[in-house]
Amino acid sequence: MFQIIHCDLKPENILLKESNKSGIKIIDFGSSTFMDERVYTYIQSRFYRAPEIMLGIPYDCAIDMWSFGCIMAELYIGYPVFPGDSENDQMSRLMEMVGVPNPNVLSMSSRKEKFFNKAADGSADPIMCKNSRGKLRKPLGKPLSLVIGDEDPDFTDFVEKCLEWNPHERLTPDEALKHVWILKGLPPQVLIHHQKMHNIVTPELPSKVLVTRNEFMEEMQAQRAREMQESHQLQKQQSQ
Repeated sequence: MFQIIHCDLKPENILLKESNKSGIKIIDFGSSTFMDERVYTYIQSRFYRAPEIMLGIPYDCAIDMWSFGCIMAELYIGYPVFPGDSENDQMSRLMEMVGVPNPNVLSMSSRKEKFFNKAADGSADPIMCKNSRGKLRKPLGKPLSLVIGDEDPDFTDFVEKCLEWNPHERLTPDEALKHVWILKGLPPQVLIHHQKMHNIVTPELPSKVLVTRNEFMEEMQAQRAREMQESHQLQKQQSQ
């Protein structure tokens, strides 16, 4: 199976198939590449750029999941979540919302000196930019969870897992399709089809999703029982 990295996911590259329906399509594959044929090292529009691109870490399909997380947050709050004016400002905004990357991530970076100074104890000291009010940004000074809010903790969890610093620990497309926020938004009949498409066994469903599914199945069984009873009564009447 071929794995394609889009390399430029952003809202303007996601279109509706039809104006009156919810089906979408992704466009502009001009920067795209196969996993085993990566050519460019600096890609993606800045607001949606994954940290490994800025840090000079070898990338894979996980960069698209970072962009997807940015898009989901933007659709929810109504504006780009990381609207950096420059590369350094972009990195400062990331750290302001999702904290400082751990040493394991920085150990893979070939460009960390651009964003971090080496502290006396050998640790990485982030170089933070000032915000629009002239105040120096601080790591976790404006946590992502605070920006998104707590109206739907499942959605917040979904976005936070998309915006994980370490690309190896970031939410994968397959994991995203099995996330509770996705599953609980599906109508029961669609959920059942979704389970078949993505090999999700019923016992593995989150409890809140399982309850809704079971209620739907019970109602369907009751409806079939009523239809069979009505059919039997009709046959009985016709035979008399």
